[in-house]
Amino acid sequence: MSSKVISLESLGSIVSDGDSVALGGAWFCNHPMAAVRELVRTGRQKLHIISVIGSVDVDLLIAADAVDHLTFSMVTLEAFGLAPNLRRGVESGQLKITELTGLSMEVALEAAGRNVPFMTYTGLGQPTTSDLIARNPDIYANVEDPFTGQPVLAVKAIKPDVTIVHALRADAEGNAQFDGTYGIDDVLARAGKTVIVTCEEIVDRETISESPHMTKIPSFLVDHVIEAPYGAHPTSHIPRYTMDGPYMLTYVEAMNSGLEATQDFIAELSSESEQDYRARVLGNGRDEILTELVRQGRILKGNK
Repeated sequence: MSSKVISLESLGSIVSDGDSVALGGAWFCNHPMAAVRELVRTGRQKLHIISVIGSVDVDLLIAADAVDHLTFSMVTLEAFGLAPNLRRGVESGQLKITELTGLSMEVALEAAGRNVPFMTYTGLGQPTTSDLIARNPDIYANVEDPFTGQPVLAVKAIKPDVTIVHALRADAEGNAQFDGTYGIDDVLARAGKTVIVTCEEIVDRETISESPHMTKIPSFLVDHVIEAPYGAHPTSHIPRYTMDGPYMLTYVEAMNSGLEATQDFIAELSSESEQDYRARVLGNGRDEILTELVRQGRILKGNK
């Protein structure tokens, strides 16, 4: 099979202004941050970002003026507080948001992956009592179960133009493996029209074959593969490295210090390559520290 490997710098030719882009990861884990940084460097605008449980990935793109619509169930910086750029965008009215429940987003993405226009579920109890339908009539609707006549909630399929997820490793054909959390990245991959996998390393097919249980996203779902070491930083990517708390403190301080500080942060990021970013942020042994923290955590749990 032909190789699907491309460079990170090629991302700008795949993602266009105005595209809907689903980002993988959840909470403070496994977000495709190298790809997000590259989208910032390319100056992409008017993106419709789709994120089930977003984090610094979403907030950074908003800071860079790359987003005009966000569909999400949650965006959080967890212990580091609220996502400042998201909050400002919503409060100012400059950012359009579609806020859905996490379960209904997963159902909507699952529908897209199954190539059906909608799916039904009963996760909200009696559908007629929920105000979600009135708030989002283009997403939710009450329909009748043809078998029982009972009302059920229908959720319209969400099919992103592009899905981007970050994996532990992948081969050139696109078989992507994970050895830790992967959220609903497999669901996102089935839903996207174009699927991009960034990964810590590209390996040969034989290496993938040695641990087939780790292949959560098979090659037939993947269009492009990008090798991006530390591609989830500053979020964690187990088992390679943990979340970078000091970096997040720096990020939050910059984003809460006014427009000039935010613009300076984005300008510095935009002026450097991903290799330069790693040298600046992860140099002097910081990468080894993040890896060692994972190892020590596993030892404490009795898993060497």
